[in-house]
Order: sequence, then structure tokens, then C-alpha cells
Amino acid sequence: MPASVKDVAALAGVSSSTVSNYLNHPHVLGEASSAKVRDAIEKLGYVPNESARQLRAGSSKALALILLDAWLPYFHELSRGVEDVAREGGWSLFFSNSARDAALERRNIDMFEAHRVQGIVIYPLDDVVPRLEQLAERGIRSVVVGPIPDSSTVGSVRFDDRGGGRLAGEHLLSIGRRRILFLGAPSVSQSNDRLQGLRDAAAGSDAAVDVFDVPHLTTEDGLDIAERIIALASADRPDAIFAANDMVAIGVLTRLLREGIRVPEEIALVGFDDVAQAHQTVVPLTSVRQPGYEIGRAAGAALIRQLTDPSADLPAPTPFAAELVVRESTVGR
Repeated sequence: MPASVKDVAALAGVSSSTVSNYLNHPHVLGEASSAKVRDAIEKLGYVPNESARQLRAGSSKALALILLDAWLPYFHELSRGVEDVAREGGWSLFFSNSARDAALERRNIDMFEAHRVQGIVIYPLDDVVPRLEQLAERGIRSVVVGPIPDSSTVGSVRFDDRGGGRLAGEHLLSIGRRRILFLGAPSVSQSNDRLQGLRDAAAGSDAAVDVFDVPHLTTEDGLDIAERIIALASADRPDAIFAANDMVAIGVLTRLLREGIRVPEEIALVGFDDVAQAHQTVVPLTSVRQPGYEIGRAAGAALIRQLTDPSADLPAPTPFAAELVVRESTVGR
């Protein structure tokens, strides 16, 4: 069995409280007592139970990251950014996935509160700000990735989703496309913002914007929705598709090419996020770049800043800017 505090105390010839002070408050011990405890720890190979110590102290140097959908490549990049900045600051980071389930999202927040993490970075499905403000009153600070209502205690790091949608729409109009189909998830606010940006671009033009809803923004959703598009008569098909993320766009692209529908000659295609797979497809995908890693680093740094200096300002509301990366799926070779 692993050595315990009592084992260390017995070998060192001191009380258990002296060992506890050595581990948690070494400044209160004299050199002689410290040396006895140190020697006993080395002989026994004792490893302190950091989790138990933190629970007794009521705090930890641990952060939590709650993702909307951990399986999407964009969230891999975002989580890597949070993890890197946490590790650089000496913080531990725990992950959870809400899987686009509001009840699970709430349970994840409750779980991390029970485990007494110091702070939370969250990419939410629901409006979680009231709950996060409650946590702030108990000393647990939070940063939301995405837009939130005004709050004096909850920070946010944002991306210009609407601007990204506008860039996609302007590009499609500039190459002569006028029957544009948007594929998005209405339950996700960022998807709705991207649609609004597309509509901004189309306003005042002769272009028509139609919408097909997809439930989870996965590649499988793209494959499924492409069946509906293929089933349309050629004259009724869109001449351009803007997907709310790259994974849906890649699913659509795969199915269209299998059917022999030419991209971009018959249907131009734009994705969103510019994940690594976007330039790896048979027809490289035009996409709106969302810098997930940089956003993750910014969110993690903003959270740590609040924890190390509670008087620090919340992150500036200026969002990360969108960038359109043009590839063959809209302009050909």
C-alpha cells in the first residue's frame, strides 16, 4: 500500500500535524523538524494526495473546459489553445463535453463546482451567464467563448461570425452565384449569426437565400442533406452552398462528387472554420477561417488573468476578425 501521512510521521518521530504543516505550511516549521519529515518522505517514497489537500483547503490550481461538441476538429484546436496557456501558467485543466445537450451542460457546470475548480472556460449551448454569475459570487470565475449578455463578472472571447458569413456571401455573389443555400443548426447562435451575415451580403441584390437545417453540424449531416439536394431537379438546385462549418461542407462535397455533380462548376461550396481537412479534400474547400487555437489561448489567458488579479478588467469585447480563404471549391483550378 502507498505510504500515508501517519507512516511519514511515525518514521520521522513527529506528529501527523507536523507532516501536514511541512506539506501545506512549511514556513511554520523549524529546520530540524523539516529535515526529519523530508528524510522520511524520501525513504518511504510518499506522494501527497493533492486532490484531498485541495478539497481541505477549499481551492485548487485547476481549471475546467466545457466544450459544445468535442468531436468536431474546431474544438480540438480551441481546447489545445486553452490547455497550452493553462500548462504554461502551472494550472491543471479538466475537460468535459456537453454534446449539444443543455441538461448535460448544466450537469457539467455543477460537477466542476463540486470539484472546486478555480475557473471555467465554456463554449455553451444555452445562456449560462446567470449560472456563471452565481459561481463568480463563490470565487469561481468564467470566460465564455462566444457572445453573451452584458455581465460584470463573466468574461467572453468572441469571433465575428456575422462578418464571416458576410465574407462568404460577398465572395459567392462576386463569382456570379445567385441561388445560395445555407446549411446550419438553428439551435447554435453562431450558426444563426453566420446566416445573418450571408443575408446581409445578399440584401439589395438579385440573389435568393434558402436554408436547410442540419441537427449536429457533422460530416454525416452533410452526407444526409446532400441527398435532398441531389433529389432536386437540376434547375431547382442551388448554384452555391454555404455550410455553417467545414465538416458539413465536406460531407456535402463528398456526396456531390460521388453523384458526378461538379464542384464548383455546377455548385460552388463554402465552409466555415478552415480546419485542416478543408485543404485536404479532393476539391480543396473555400472556408472562413476561425482561429480556434488563438481563441482558446485568449480565453484561457483571460481566465487566468482574472484569477491572479481579481481586479483585472474582463476581456475586451472586440471580436476576432474573420478571414476568407479561397480555394478550388468556389473558383476552380
